[in-house]
Amino acid sequence: MTKKIKLIGITGKIGSGKSLFSSFFKKKGIPVYSSDQRGKILMNQIEVIKKNIIKFFGQDSYKKNKINKTFLSKIVFKNSMALKLLCSIVHPWISLDFKQWISTQKKATYVIKESAILFESRSYKECDFIITIISHKKDMIERIIKRDNLNENQIIDRLKNQMSNRKREKKSNLIIKNYLSTYHLKNEADRVHESLEKLII
Repeated sequence: MTKKIKLIGITGKIGSGKSLFSSFFKKKGIPVYSSDQRGKILMNQIEVIKKNIIKFFGQDSYKKNKINKTFLSKIVFKNSMALKLLCSIVHPWISLDFKQWISTQKKATYVIKESAILFESRSYKECDFIITIISHKKDMIERIIKRDNLNENQIIDRLKNQMSNRKREKKSNLIIKNYLSTYHLKNEADRVHESLEKLII
């Protein structure tokens, strides 16, 4: 009988440190699927996604056949209904892409699915264990400014349109507080990895 691979979900608000936290597992050889990264790739590759995004958001959604993130972000991060519509267009393809990806992870004891909208997309229901990363608002804003070159108002708009930490925490098995250093976050990842290995093996 084939042993079912355990699926660990990692989520958190934009700039919370979930990608950094996930990267520590990747360095240990744990397969990590980034829904956000794959979503961006699929928006450029899948013609049906392109057609539907252009249909609902306009021709300016793509520039030189590539997703126009600046244009689209201005729409969806100020309008929760527009964000839900975009997710409804892209998420079914992410779900299919993930199923194909996980089917190739034969040797892993567990795999990680990292997603900012793990709960909103309802993909949390597939997970065996869910970890939410939380961080101070000012730290998240500083990280996003450095990473994405956005201004504070743009970042606040994005944060407002994301699920609150309180709601995430209620549906999570573990909360990781990214309040200190990168070194501290790495130690937390080490601790979680050791615990998961003991539970699964």
